[in-house]
Amino acid sequence: MKEYFNLRILKNAELILRYAMIITLLVAGISKFFSHGGFYRYYVKEFAKPDLRINLPTFLVDSYLFLIPYLEVGIALALISTFKRRLFIVIWIIYFLGLETGHYVLEQFQTVDMMIPFIIMGTLTYLLPAYEYRFGQSTETA
Repeated sequence: MKEYFNLRILKNAELILRYAMIITLLVAGISKFFSHGGFYRYYVKEFAKPDLRINLPTFLVDSYLFLIPYLEVGIALALISTFKRRLFIVIWIIYFLGLETGHYVLEQFQTVDMMIPFIIMGTLTYLLPAYEYRFGQSTETA
């Protein structure tokens, strides 16, 4: 079978996408930690609006809003390593599906649409071969 792309190029593409995923979540998570509760207060008010078609239980909203910054930083740190890389990429995709659902509940449909590229980014990263490190050295063979 003819090789359409050099394996090294595919591995480099995976690394670039994974770094973009890491930076996206690190910046998002760290900024929420330093918002002094602003992130939480803003979204609690949004989810409490009486004119929403879907009303979620308060404990569910509170729990998820509390966990979001921890999830973002945790997933980002897990993606730095290639250990269980695909598992954490799936977790990335599930996380963004959860965010997308939350924005759907808030009826912020433009934001829902803007989340789709993040899910596609995760899917592409999942499909590409891993760019692996071992003690600071690349295991790249191609």
